[in-house]
Amino acid sequence: MRLISFLTIIPSIFLLPCVASCGKTPVTPSGKDDPTPIVETIMKGSFDSKWNRYSEGQKHKGQTDKKLIEKEWKDTLWLGDRAHKQLILWTEEKPVRGISVNVSDLNAGGSQISASNISVRYEKYVTGDEHTSTCGKASSRVSVKIADALVETPITSFTATDPLKMWLTVNIPSNAAPGLYTGKIEIRKNEEVLDTYNLSFLIVNRILPDVSDWKFYLDIWQFPFQLPSLCKKSGKSVEPFGEDYFKLVKPFYTILADAGQKAITTYIKDGAFGRGQTMVDWKLNKNGGWEFDFTKFDAYVDFMMSLGIDKQIDCFSLYGWDLSIGYLDMNDGQSKRVSYDINDEQYAKIWNKFLLEFKSHLIAKGWFDKAVLYMDEIPEPQLNSLVSLIKANDPDWKIGSAGSWYAYSLTEQLYEQAPIISCTDKSGAQRVLFYTSCSQEYPNNYVTKDNSLAEMSYMAWYALANGYDGFLRWAFDYWYNADPMNAQDGSNAAGDNHFIYRSSNDFSTCIPIASTRLEILRDGIQNYEKAMILGRNKFSEVMGLFRYSEHPDAEKAVSKAEKLLKQLSVTQ
Repeated sequence: MRLISFLTIIPSIFLLPCVASCGKTPVTPSGKDDPTPIVETIMKGSFDSKWNRYSEGQKHKGQTDKKLIEKEWKDTLWLGDRAHKQLILWTEEKPVRGISVNVSDLNAGGSQISASNISVRYEKYVTGDEHTSTCGKASSRVSVKIADALVETPITSFTATDPLKMWLTVNIPSNAAPGLYTGKIEIRKNEEVLDTYNLSFLIVNRILPDVSDWKFYLDIWQFPFQLPSLCKKSGKSVEPFGEDYFKLVKPFYTILADAGQKAITTYIKDGAFGRGQTMVDWKLNKNGGWEFDFTKFDAYVDFMMSLGIDKQIDCFSLYGWDLSIGYLDMNDGQSKRVSYDINDEQYAKIWNKFLLEFKSHLIAKGWFDKAVLYMDEIPEPQLNSLVSLIKANDPDWKIGSAGSWYAYSLTEQLYEQAPIISCTDKSGAQRVLFYTSCSQEYPNNYVTKDNSLAEMSYMAWYALANGYDGFLRWAFDYWYNADPMNAQDGSNAAGDNHFIYRSSNDFSTCIPIASTRLEILRDGIQNYEKAMILGRNKFSEVMGLFRYSEHPDAEKAVSKAEKLLKQLSVTQ
């Protein structure tokens, strides 16, 4: 929405980051010479693009061409906006030790944005892959160290062999006064200023809605049984859905909520994903009847909704990774499994019993309209059978599927469909997302030297260009590697299984560590929200850059789209 107009002439230099000429005397906002004494130092530095991914030992481009050194971060931002930039420091000679970072307030005449709105995090290496790959092809991978994890603990020293990489984030308060704000970042050693980097943000008279009100539909599936099995307390796994469990997972899923996540991933049977994992306990009583305990389901849904993830409950699944159903036989107290073909009469009987009780329970909780019976990559014949079974049980059930190449008449019966990015078939579902999987090398959320961070921003622009409602990805936190800083899980490319890291495997010290990938995915979603506010039709000149390709130039496409977005933010 528009606020009051405050500028009539906007210099075009604020529409893109600018490169400062080397050797010039720093200038204060008033235009006077900066009185800070120049200190001879072996340390140099530069701002860098948020999309440039660094591997261990990689140099900044300014180390070989001084004209590429950027000493000023200029940007055009909205109220309620969040923006990112990298600051890279290096030395060609002796090690640099004992440095600190000082960030000033941002000032615009009589208005001020506190320095507390600017965070400095440090990029930590994780184990990734040298090259991207498709499903199962990473078994012959070459491991490399790639900067993806973002830690808050300051890194105060570095050597000539590897630059120091800082990740800067500015959050513009929604109630700030529009204007041209300036500030600076100083690199200090004790009280001595070693170098200064300038900030200049044009805050326009437009406001980005709160994340809970974003229109973009983000659904990254959660795997809530993984973390408590890895972050142990007194050497034992944390029992899911108890007090310790929710204490452990809360900061992780708070980060997911802040990214704009809409849906809760729930497990309605043992075998939805992994065996032994369910939020609904199935029991066969002594009379041969089925009973269902929804206690864990309720606790988890209530918890996730308290974090702001409350738009939808994805219920997995009548067609899970494991088609069998785990249950407790109350006749002998033994855990058992039952398995029927999807077209078997007993399959329909057992699921009709469940769906009737589940519906009554959801209605009592006020959740029936939010619940979606979800399937993952189910073949069309089986989906047809399940849709018939579910709609015969109650036509008001909502059905979702992450799957592709279905007949249009079948998709019309779905509430939500997420076809894979390479599928361009038209869908008749009420909500249509798209997803990427291990079958795409690009664009994807992989941690490899081949994949650009711009691919994460590309996702939201791709949705905008092709009329999708959002983006779906299969795993926020599906870790099983014991090394918290290893992005390699299984034989798919590094990063396929998760968007976030954990600090340790000990309950007392296990906290979330954000990734550059998740930050840039959110950054792209912000762009989607802004573009929808400004008017999607105003971006027609760049929409052709976001058609499906097996190897899109994501950085080129996103750069052009962001340039137009900044121009329109000022002129419209």
